[in-house]
Amino acid sequence: GVKEKPEFKDKAIEFIAKKTKGGKVFLKFDELKHDENNLLLAYLYLENKTFINAHLIKNKLVNVDNNLNFRYREKFNNLLSNQT
Repeated sequence: GVKEKPEFKDKAIEFIAKKTKGGKVFLKFDELKHDENNLLLAYLYLENKTFINAHLIKNKLVNVDNNLNFRYREKFNNLLSNQT
């Protein structure tokens, strides 16, 4: 449900590394598990149920991928539209 912003790629990777360092993470999948480039599509959660995909959007590090249908599309777009 998210796609990279090339100009924030390094910051997004750093954000994920800091949030996940030393902890357990969980992947949850939607109906579609791979995109047309065979990239794995997953929702990333920390053990405490923090939804990393949503935090990436809130921190303006990624865009919402509206080219795909996915479970949290409306939620992700709402997060994006609530940014000032």
